[in-house]
Amino acid sequence: MLILSGYIWDDLIVHNEDESNIELFFIPWFDIVDNFFLPAFWTKLFWRQLLKVQKIIADSPEEFYIITHTRFFLTSFLWGCFSRKKKLKWIHIEHGSDYVKLSSPWKTKIAYLYDKTIGKWVIKNADTVLAISNASKNFIEREFWRKDIWVWYRGIDFPYTEQKNIQSDIQLVFIGRLVTLKWVETLIETYKNLELDVKLTIIGDGEERERLEELSKWYPISFIGMKEKEFIRKFLSESNCILINPSYQEGLPTTVIEGLLTKSVVIATDVGGTREISEEEDLLLFSPWNGEELKESIILAKEKYFQLQGKSYESVKEKFSRDKSIESLYNLLD
Repeated sequence: MLILSGYIWDDLIVHNEDESNIELFFIPWFDIVDNFFLPAFWTKLFWRQLLKVQKIIADSPEEFYIITHTRFFLTSFLWGCFSRKKKLKWIHIEHGSDYVKLSSPWKTKIAYLYDKTIGKWVIKNADTVLAISNASKNFIEREFWRKDIWVWYRGIDFPYTEQKNIQSDIQLVFIGRLVTLKWVETLIETYKNLELDVKLTIIGDGEERERLEELSKWYPISFIGMKEKEFIRKFLSESNCILINPSYQEGLPTTVIEGLLTKSVVIATDVGGTREISEEEDLLLFSPWNGEELKESIILAKEKYFQLQGKSYESVKEKFSRDKSIESLYNLLD
């Protein structure tokens, strides 16, 4: 079995089942808007790399699978068209659990129309559709009328924390893109009304950063920008963190999983598949945009931090094991 994984066009991996022959192709792309990519088809490198991929497929097209991620990425549509033209088997993995909501009503409307046309075509035409959570599965069945959906919990390639012997102060942490749907503004406004001696660190960057920094003036809130995965893993593993995810739209938030794997206490909005991650007490859920619920959760997490931390560790480690995820994916493809 050979797989073409087209998450975005600059991350195309060709490999076989035992991973003995892995080749990474860089295919250039252009960022139209934040997190929405268009292949740089006007460059020579684009056509040169695509030709290499086509030559590999030509030898044994029946052994190949195209795997795409998320219906509203243009790359899913383009790779879907590629799979139909080359008569390759196509697996689509859906990460969303709602329609896309953007920073303005007209952008949201355009995204909705895209979903109802291009997104619908992706869901309808893929040979197999996998959802990363039950929330995502229910959304696809309800809005796109496709019933043969399987839930597939993706694996997290993350170094597990065996023991945390840290004497540092407890701090609040947000990790993610600074865009409207993450609703970091709710977190900042709630933090400003807290009567707790605790700092807030915001890791990430995005179009909202300047405005959020302005809202944070005169408060102990640190914006440290986008950081590499290694930095984030080390930071969470070596600090006593209350990780907060105030997003009002999620499929299955990776930061929540990683937070629990580093034995941090996690506070997250009850959206998408978040509640499917863990049923333990170190995952505290609150309603989107509800600053009062968030405030109560922060106070509880701070007060009972050392009683709560690590309760989800074993179950999340098992549920989101990368090896288990790969095995289940191959079983679904057979």
